[in-house]
Amino acid sequence: MLFFVALGATSSLAQQTDLAIKLRLAQSFEQAGEWSRAASAYESLLEENPQSFVVVEGLRRTYTELKQYDKAISLIREQLRVNPADENMLTILGGLYDLSGNQPAADSLWRLVIMKDVKNAGLYRLVAAQLIDHRQYERAIEIYLQGRAGTKNDNIYIEELASLYAALHQYHNATTEFIKLVQTNPQQVSYVQSRLASFTNRPEGWQSALDVVRDAVLRSPENVQLHSILAWLLIEGKQYDGALEQYRIIDRVTKANGVELYSFAQRAAQEHAYRTAQRAFQEVLRMNGAANILSYARFGYARAVEELSAESDSAARQPGERTEPAGNITSGVAETMPTFQGALGLYEAILADFPNSDIGMQALFRIGTIRFVRFFDLDGAAKAYDKVRTLPFNPSLQQEAILRLAEVQTAKNDLNRAREDYVQLLRITTDQNREKVLFRLAELNYFEAGFDSASAVLQRLGNTLRSDEANDALQLLYFIQENKPSGDALGEFARAELLVRQRKYSEALARFQALTIRHPSVSLVDDAVMRIAELHLLLNHPEDALSVFRHIVVDMPTSVLRDRAQMRIGEIFESRLRDNAKALEAYEKVLELFPTSLFTEEARKRIRVIRGDSL
Repeated sequence: MLFFVALGATSSLAQQTDLAIKLRLAQSFEQAGEWSRAASAYESLLEENPQSFVVVEGLRRTYTELKQYDKAISLIREQLRVNPADENMLTILGGLYDLSGNQPAADSLWRLVIMKDVKNAGLYRLVAAQLIDHRQYERAIEIYLQGRAGTKNDNIYIEELASLYAALHQYHNATTEFIKLVQTNPQQVSYVQSRLASFTNRPEGWQSALDVVRDAVLRSPENVQLHSILAWLLIEGKQYDGALEQYRIIDRVTKANGVELYSFAQRAAQEHAYRTAQRAFQEVLRMNGAANILSYARFGYARAVEELSAESDSAARQPGERTEPAGNITSGVAETMPTFQGALGLYEAILADFPNSDIGMQALFRIGTIRFVRFFDLDGAAKAYDKVRTLPFNPSLQQEAILRLAEVQTAKNDLNRAREDYVQLLRITTDQNREKVLFRLAELNYFEAGFDSASAVLQRLGNTLRSDEANDALQLLYFIQENKPSGDALGEFARAELLVRQRKYSEALARFQALTIRHPSVSLVDDAVMRIAELHLLLNHPEDALSVFRHIVVDMPTSVLRDRAQMRIGEIFESRLRDNAKALEAYEKVLELFPTSLFTEEARKRIRVIRGDSL
């Protein structure tokens, strides 16, 4: 007896194994798109397993792909003989009738399914799923809306309807559904924002969403989640002042004591909306917000003032462009933006109040940066950076200070001390900064005409291809290799570039001019002449720069820099001399003389802007 039981079990196991193998074979044909072979395999399986849903569904899919709808309909009708009340099979049968073009039969079957229980939300989903599979989104929407009426529940099918409306570019309706989701489940704000983002990158999608959310906020003025979504939309649309107003409300309603405003100020600063960030930080300070954010709000305010100073300073370099000065804060510091004195005073006040802290360390670093980059006060910058590297609160800022200190030493022409700082930094820096330090060391070797040692380091860096330093390394390496045959001329060129780094522009100009006279036939002359033109600009001699750029275009027919020079002529007329007519003429010459240049696309863009075509 036991023998026969064991034999039966063995036989059953063998049948199951054989079924699994055949099923995998049929599915592999299906995945490969070999629909006829898949149909044959499924038909064979169906003979042995007539009630297997997996087999029936697989065969239905293959018949559908082969557009053999009659066979598919017969297959499903056969299944319904066993269980004529199976809603799933009835719905699938309706889908097959729909595909075959018999919409009345499909609608009749689907109506039959739904009428079994008009309060059953799942039945509507079954029917809508068939329509969605057939990309009949509007009919699917009708079914879902019918389901809401039948179930007397206006809060079901929210995500389904929102997705369908969005697919049909009905952004107003889609947003209405997403807002309903937030109102029923306030924890879904981030999710809803991510879904809205699928169409708010289109102007019409963003505007529709904005209109809907604004109306919702007016109806529910104390709903923090709606204010959050409205603020997010305003940020997406670069309307930062409007977003600030929303965060004022959010902060008030949630009794956040400035924390929400502070978070927004940080976001605005990250988006480079420094004017709005300045106001938001200022409000946090005026309300004397939460103690744990006040020092950081002061620092954020100072950073915003600094960046606004940079924007004003940049605009001041171009005639006709000015920005209004930043408002004063209670410190009483005069914030005349182009001089950076306001930001400097704010940082010094922070340092005085928090001398031994992370925030004081950050303020000291910014002091060094302003003195170095903006004032070129090398002694003042060195003093600040040297102090930062002795403070223990922020190791990454320590390393950055050492890097900047070495750059200051380079500017002071103390290359030995700069090298010592870089070598020290190599011992403690992270891998992320290592390439940057090695590139700076290679630059020092280049400035001192150590071209072989510079090339060795640059070659290693160029092979990594992981960072901006790697790209810079490849460019400098190529420049050295290309111009080493020029002999002494390359050394003179490197020393002149060091003078540029040290902002000794007049001396650098004289060096480059002398190089072109002493070595008129070397390949470096093209680069030297370009440097001469750019130095004239740095010395605020735009007419002299134009003369040199024209010389490159007209008198240096073999130069590979002619297209760049012609582009620079247009940029000078447009940005420095404010002569749009001549700028337009110069950009058009780029297209005429250098139709295959990499600058042609930018030239076309500038032409469209000047003509007003892009407005």
